[in-house]
Amino acid sequence: MKLNSTPSAMFSRVLEILQWPEVWVSLFLFFFLHHYHKQRNKPLPTWPLLNNLPSLLANYHRLHEWIHGVVAAEGGTLIFRGPVFTDMHIVATSDPRNVEYILKSNFENFPKGKEFNDAFLELMGSGIFNSDAESWLVQRKMANAHVHSKLFRQFMARTTQVIVESQLIPILKRSAQSEQPIDIQDILLRFTFDATCKAVFGESPRCLSFDFPIVPFAEAINNAMESIAFRYVVPASWWRTLRSLNLWKERKLSRAIVVINEFVERQINLRKNHGLRGNDLLSIYAEKSDEVTFLRDTAVNFLIAGRDTSGTALSWFFWNLSNHPHVEAKILEEVRDVLREKKRENLKPEDLDKLVYLHAALSESLRLYPSVPIGQKGVVKEATLPSGTVVKPGMVILYLIYAVGRMEWVWGKDCLEFKPERWIDEAGKLRYENNSYRFLAFNGGPRTCVGRDIAFVQMKLAAALVLLNFTVRVEEGQSVAPLTSVILNMKNGLMVRVKERPKML
Repeated sequence: MKLNSTPSAMFSRVLEILQWPEVWVSLFLFFFLHHYHKQRNKPLPTWPLLNNLPSLLANYHRLHEWIHGVVAAEGGTLIFRGPVFTDMHIVATSDPRNVEYILKSNFENFPKGKEFNDAFLELMGSGIFNSDAESWLVQRKMANAHVHSKLFRQFMARTTQVIVESQLIPILKRSAQSEQPIDIQDILLRFTFDATCKAVFGESPRCLSFDFPIVPFAEAINNAMESIAFRYVVPASWWRTLRSLNLWKERKLSRAIVVINEFVERQINLRKNHGLRGNDLLSIYAEKSDEVTFLRDTAVNFLIAGRDTSGTALSWFFWNLSNHPHVEAKILEEVRDVLREKKRENLKPEDLDKLVYLHAALSESLRLYPSVPIGQKGVVKEATLPSGTVVKPGMVILYLIYAVGRMEWVWGKDCLEFKPERWIDEAGKLRYENNSYRFLAFNGGPRTCVGRDIAFVQMKLAAALVLLNFTVRVEEGQSVAPLTSVILNMKNGLMVRVKERPKML
């Protein structure tokens, strides 16, 4: 058979071939594999049209570890771009120089920003953690006045001690007697939830009790945090569309908000309708304003700050101790030395300042596992970060708290090691890192955590009393990894076995 080789015949033949689906599949695979081969060794691959989004979604299940590796490979700062048809443009940094510039030196130019405000609006409303400018300043002054007052500090210390001694210790004792493993993360989150509810509302829901009741409010907070975390990694138009359709994680969030609002508004009504007053934050704020939305937003912001951050920090602390028994031994000896000096068996809040090594161990655990792993800012005016990166209005800035604590060029070659000694100077005193912008567990600059000192009192008291009474050992064979959420909870909890410790002679 003789082929017709005229141009028109050849063109027709090409058109015919292009109608075969196999050809298009082959072409697609060729270009895909060619692109993959070029991109596979890059820390942050770029894909046609979608840019960096596929890489982010592919690593969403291990977001914090992945982004730490990427930003380390890029020298501490990277620019992340979403699909070409979106306005997703993110600058992520783990460079302490940039963080100080953003949080302190040029503070006014980097507010929380519209993107953050929108993402957290349903949960936090216009509360202190989701506000900017004058609204934030007014709330910050109010929070400082109340949280730093001697009366409130004493109230929180007493509350923590009572809950530890009357609820936490008995539950751990029963677990030791039963010789059954327990989820220590669940127990510690219940403990801090009860303590925080007592601080905010003046009463404890006794979430930490022998029957381990399901507390819808606490579960709703967890669901809301996980759902909001997803808003970090997709274009805003995507999650807004899901919200309008009430689908997937947005449906989960909307259901959680209903539960949260019902719980908080019930507490507010008790004060308005029954005249309940006390030393709790809601009672104090209710004297300033009876506006329900303001009180609701204030209560939710304080509840999240108190419950999640301390409970999560303590969970990772016991995980680290279980892997470093020599650190546990030093802490225990320090606590016992204080009790010998005081000539008593029971630890009191006023003893905590003497527990230098315990404070260092908690700080070291927070360096590696900060309760809030990522901070977010917007941009008002174009600026150049100390690293040389130019940021413009419309961009989102993420300062990577989890990554900052693990950067070798920031903390040294032993940056991934758990070493409380790095927090103690030659004179045996604490080496504070709160203002160095390489330790960001309590944020930095004007927005440094208001409750930092109270959090340390709560954590030190709980940790010391638990260690005096029990050994806590992590069950072997379980997978321990951070959950991709706004708060760095453990993905699968932390199963441990508890044994009673012999009393000090």
